Amino acid sequence: MIAGPSRLLVVTPTLGRSEFLDRSVASVAALPLELVHVISAPAERCQLLQRRFPRASVIADAGKAVGLYGALNRALEDAPGGWDWFTYINDDDALLPGFAEVARRHPRRPAPEAVAYGDVELIDGSDRRIARVTIERDPAWFAALLQQGISPLMQQGMLFSRETVRRLGGFDTRYRLCADLDFWLRAYAAGSRFLHYPARVAQFRIHRGQLSGDTEVTRREQDQIVRSHLPAPISQGRKRWALWRYRAENLPRYMARILSRGPKTSYQLLQGGASRP
Repeated sequence: MIAGPSRLLVVTPTLGRSEFLDRSVASVAALPLELVHVISAPAERCQLLQRRFPRASVIADAGKAVGLYGALNRALEDAPGGWDWFTYINDDDALLPGFAEVARRHPRRPAPEAVAYGDVELIDGSDRRIARVTIERDPAWFAALLQQGISPLMQQGMLFSRETVRRLGGFDTRYRLCADLDFWLRAYAAGSRFLHYPARVAQFRIHRGQLSGDTEVTRREQDQIVRSHLPAPISQGRKRWALWRYRAENLPRYMARILSRGPKTSYQLLQGGASRP
């Protein structure tokens, strides 16, 4: 067993119906870390899921009205035992061995940053790799990108200190799809330090029926969150430079995505995974 933080909390919110849930849970169970895995699910499915995943701790979520983010908040409130660092993984995504390395190394830093993040890989419903998600490695440029509608990182595989989670007070359930952005951006806007690790930490699955396929709601919520937490205007010169360096640094990822799926934007890939009426 690789020594990690005294306790890592991993939460998976689920309705218990995802065809990929077994793979998501298995990805957590395979991590060579000291951790507790909490599955937050509708009360009527808890017993079944506990029998199905005996190594996890299954708890009742907070009800349909508050959705995925309410399920996360309930898990943060009711997680058994103590924990020092937190991450969550959706029931159709997966954590990778690179995440274990980050979770092992980061808390050992002399003064670990409040938030650590790494690279996320896009996969399809058959586990085929598409490309790595474009990312901003330097947090100093987050605001200039966000004010241009570009999200500089993805939530999968992010690592939050317990103190940061306590200060943030949980996820804002007013947002249906982007409360994870609101969560980490509140930390960023308050001055919390972020650190990027050049490791594949997680996989984000694109498939039909996923909530993130509703890109209209995603864009609307993202715009509202950014306006709320980053109201100070940024100069056009800085924004242009931020965009240029972001595109230049991510050029290999753009090329890999084009070779795999053609000249599609991230939003177009997500729309391809959304359900159609």
